[in-house]
Amino acid sequence: MAAGTTGAARRRYYARHIAHYTKKNNTLIGLGALFLIGMILGAVILRGAGEETVGLLERVVGGFITRRAQSGLSENFFSAFGSSMLFILVLFVSGFCAIAQPVILSIPLIRGLGFGFSAASLYLRYGASATGMVGVLMLPGMLLSTVAILLCCRQSLRLSGRFFAAIRPSPAGSEPVFSLRNYCFGYISAACLVALSAFAEAVLYLAFANSIVLG
Repeated sequence: MAAGTTGAARRRYYARHIAHYTKKNNTLIGLGALFLIGMILGAVILRGAGEETVGLLERVVGGFITRRAQSGLSENFFSAFGSSMLFILVLFVSGFCAIAQPVILSIPLIRGLGFGFSAASLYLRYGASATGMVGVLMLPGMLLSTVAILLCCRQSLRLSGRFFAAIRPSPAGSEPVFSLRNYCFGYISAACLVALSAFAEAVLYLAFANSIVLG
């Protein structure tokens, strides 16, 4: 009886913590869901595309991977860093616009679409042998940089919401409190995380790109 009571108490404890975490991070979870939706949509759209479109995308992705495999550490680092930082810069600027919420929410979707298209095109062209390329070279860096992008999305939504609240008639003291200093620090941290993901991706390409067999 005591063991059953202890087990039930433990389940309630974990359930409360999960519910608290979900409530506290509901925005971040929603942004992550948008990324997953974009990734799935990218794969589904590509599967339904015509042969000419699929062939073009396969050549683009294949050429990109070939260039990465033939490039050095610094070239791969700056390529990966620049592509992710473009999203970060767009989000940073969007945070200062009161009506930029649709743009901010579209970023995770676009990021997911890009990865979905790339991964799906590799699988369509190379089959199961593309698993090594996707899982070893593409996924680790993409996950780290996507976490940074999602955190920036949340920051930008908060600041944009603060500006939107400022232009609406509202009771005194009802505007959400937000620190511009924390906003900038959050983006500096995100840039560091993107740099880390870019370095990890560059190292992985240098170490494994020429040893993964496709096709």
